[in-house]
Amino acid sequence: MSGPLLVLWLHLLGVVVWVGGLAYQAHVLGPAARRGGVAAFADAARRARPVAWAAVAVVVLSGLYNVTRLGPLERVLASGAGLLLAGKVVLVLAMVALAAQRDFAQVPRLGRALAAGEAPGPALAAIAWLDRLVLLLALIVVYLGLAVSRA
Repeated sequence: MSGPLLVLWLHLLGVVVWVGGLAYQAHVLGPAARRGGVAAFADAARRARPVAWAAVAVVVLSGLYNVTRLGPLERVLASGAGLLLAGKVVLVLAMVALAAQRDFAQVPRLGRALAAGEAPGPALAAIAWLDRLVLLLALIVVYLGLAVSRA
């Protein structure tokens, strides 16, 4: 297996782990939490954080490497891939920022609410919205990634 192919495989694996894990939490664990499994959801979200952020690191680092493989900047810009790539980078940065808000602000907020015996609804609602936004952006980023690879 060649180096570039391995890096591409790692990139896709990172995307699957990050976005797939988030989709599972949003569409399986989130609804279960709203039906009474809040503590299990909070625990799963807390325990998934190291795996998710390792996947984010793999995605970002392998993505940067993949950009260097596109060729000279002039050719990338002439092909139209430059604008697509810039949009993809901006959206990935937004995804990372939203995921950080979820994992480092809202999930701990949920844990504090549970520990204090307070209503978990506001934190769960914030987590659900952040999950939906990241997943929506992920769909757009995947489309842009495919468009860049075809440009």
